[in-house]
Amino acid sequence: MTTQPQTVWENADGVLSGSTASVRAAAMPRGDQVCGAVTLTIRVPGGFFQVVPQDQSGVATILLNPNEARGIAAWLDEAAQAADRVGPPLYES
Repeated sequence: MTTQPQTVWENADGVLSGSTASVRAAAMPRGDQVCGAVTLTIRVPGGFFQVVPQDQSGVATILLNPNEARGIAAWLDEAAQAADRVGPPLYES
């Protein structure tokens, strides 16, 4: 078993607003098992993000047209399926 997270599925692309969206399914080690997780990473141009003063967290906004939104939603679904094949979810509700 690996001790490092591994990407098992990935897709990324730029969008018309100048941002980039990246979706990945990952195999994440947790104790003696490997769990599935999905990551959504966005890169946004200046003016589309801010730091929240109360806790220093960050907020970013990615503007999408409807077709871009459907495409990213499809990526999230594919990544979720790939993460399901890895093992139990990293976080469970």
